[in-house]
Amino acid sequence: MARLTPSPKQEETLQHIRDFIAEKGYSPTVAELAKLASVNENAVQDRINALDRKGLITRTCGAGRTIRPVD
Repeated sequence: MARLTPSPKQEETLQHIRDFIAEKGYSPTVAELAKLASVNENAVQDRINALDRKGLITRTCGAGRTIRPVD
């Protein structure tokens, strides 16, 4: 199944995830992503959920710092 295309806001969040991992070597938290995007955590959580549904990231629910882009 082909992965779906992210919306512009989802793409922004995906790029923040990639950049954060490249810089720090580990995944960002939802709070860190919210700060990077200047939005609230609920907005970022919605974007992360959408990216997950679209197969563009992987994550382990209930565990911190597990958001990873699928490349």
